[in-house]
Amino acid sequence: MIVCYLGPAGTSDHRAIELLSAIADPEPLPMSSVREIIQTVNFMPGCFGIVPLEDSTNGELTTILDRLIFEVDSVLIREEVVLVEDICAFGTNPDGVITTVVSHPLILDLCSQFIKERGLATRHTVSTAEACKIVKEETSTGVVALAPPGVGQKAGLEINATEVLDTPDIRTRYVLIGREVAPRSGDDKTSVVITPSADRVGFLAEVAARFAKNNVNMTSILSRPLQAKIGNYAFHITCEGHISDSGVQGAISDLLDFGASVKLLGSYPRWKGIEVTTPASLLPLGSVASSANPDEISRLRQPKVAPV
Repeated sequence: MIVCYLGPAGTSDHRAIELLSAIADPEPLPMSSVREIIQTVNFMPGCFGIVPLEDSTNGELTTILDRLIFEVDSVLIREEVVLVEDICAFGTNPDGVITTVVSHPLILDLCSQFIKERGLATRHTVSTAEACKIVKEETSTGVVALAPPGVGQKAGLEINATEVLDTPDIRTRYVLIGREVAPRSGDDKTSVVITPSADRVGFLAEVAARFAKNNVNMTSILSRPLQAKIGNYAFHITCEGHISDSGVQGAISDLLDFGASVKLLGSYPRWKGIEVTTPASLLPLGSVASSANPDEISRLRQPKVAPV
């Protein structure tokens, strides 16, 4: 089974294929863009693709999600996996002085504090595997690659530094896309896109009420404004359950009766491992609870308004 991914070989997208369970012995096929992956799956029966949809730094990747929602009509999510990676500095001399770091631009951004504190020069590559290859061939021992441990060790490099990320762990949720709905596993999620026939007050509350009426738990909601109808939104909603479950079917039927348009984006097994979360471990700063002192509650209810 061919699985298209954003190449070249050695990227995080490529490594995420190893986590898939829906396809035995996948044959990775690198492509130059996410759009090419999605369009290939849309027009080539039997072909699959893997694309990122969420990460712990940026949240949901709406550009890619919009391509699945608005640009294709027969591509469905088949499986979700979460790739968790650490990053280390790899070089040819573990005791050498580091002067330059080489890596993918995203990795360099996630290690900005490490780079800034040491005044290091930076060089961009298309992947962490390519960065390790450059360092392996580099004559200067001051040049290191920022890469996951598995990538650096496979390249035959040694660790110069371990704690290089601004926040620990890089978590990215990838989805396997195909043209058929995954079979029921007993612990599934369903993603749909719901669009009202006209802009109306309280539409989202009505949607939530129909899921609740059918005992279906909504786990995420993302709204996307539409160009075609000013003031109107399409809502990407993920809920618990498989599309064949009676509760999910009941909610979909109620939404259709309500006048909404519904697009199925996929039913797929829930990922059993670690989830993608925000880098912060606390409540949002400035949050006020009912147990807060009266002054804090007063500032929330009557915030200071800037003069006109």
